[in-house]
Amino acid sequence: MTKKKLWSLGIFIILLSIIVYWFYFSMPTSFPTNEQLVEEMNSIFPEATASIIQDTIPVDERHVLVPFISKKDDYGLSYWVWKNHKWKVASIDTKGEPMLWKFNINDPSSLYLVWNIHPKDQLSSIHFYLIRDRGYRITEGIEHYDPRVQMEKRVFAQEKSYGLMQLSDDWVTFMNAYIKVESAKQPNLFINNFSPKQDMFFGWIPYDQTNKETFPESSVNGTRYSDGEVNLEYVMILDKGDIEIPR
Repeated sequence: MTKKKLWSLGIFIILLSIIVYWFYFSMPTSFPTNEQLVEEMNSIFPEATASIIQDTIPVDERHVLVPFISKKDDYGLSYWVWKNHKWKVASIDTKGEPMLWKFNINDPSSLYLVWNIHPKDQLSSIHFYLIRDRGYRITEGIEHYDPRVQMEKRVFAQEKSYGLMQLSDDWVTFMNAYIKVESAKQPNLFINNFSPKQDMFFGWIPYDQTNKETFPESSVNGTRYSDGEVNLEYVMILDKGDIEIPR
């Protein structure tokens, strides 16, 4: 190969590297305006009928949570990601019932609870739970008993309809221990889910202004758009019968 061809090849590789970096790895630009957010949401998912952007909440430099109010007076959530050198809406929920936003399923510290509760439901607080059911089994003649684990976090829902909460340190510590044990027992079943046996789950109980359990009719059973770029999981709504009160 001649020096001229080598020179041309070198220039081509450098230019290609610059283009690849610019397209895939460049730092995000400024976030779109509220008007631009509404326009893109309604263009991609007309069912959203987005009208008012309530807030823009950065999770990290490439992910932003955007709660919104629709023309139908629904309180929803949209999830934005920086990809291919642009901000794009990756998922839209027309209702704001609590969801678990999972960035890395093998790292509990990267999990966030998100919600946007309609004021009509008049909630005073939301109680979130992490529960591991008790279990009993016999393996090769050896009895095994797993005690129940129930962890609770309370958030107040009166000041803002929406919220984003990273899992607390005590929840993360427990889940890391759980993942370590379960992945050792079932390495092939523990790749895509924290709980292959479905014995650990997240839940929530909403309480009204009189501190009584209630059902948030205006905040559930919406519709969704997703392009698969974000990993979301519904948080199960519970009632007091699902909760054990320490004696």
